[in-house]
Amino acid sequence: MTQAPTETLPESHLRALQSLAERQPGQDSNFVNIAAAQALTSLGLARHSGGGWEITPLGRNHLLRLVSGDDVDGVANAR
Repeated sequence: MTQAPTETLPESHLRALQSLAERQPGQDSNFVNIAAAQALTSLGLARHSGGGWEITPLGRNHLLRLVSGDDVDGVANAR
């Protein structure tokens, strides 16, 4: 059985993913470790755009899976 990436991420990467999940459009950005965000991007859990770093639907699903313990593969970017 393959583990989800967030279950095996280093703590700094997980904190970056959680930080990205907490961001709200139009608000000042909270600190995000750039190296961690780049690593998340390579896993498809985050992306960088003109507006900065943001969590992807896949990244949000992995966080939801950690919190709920349920299989949430069908959940899109929950807000």
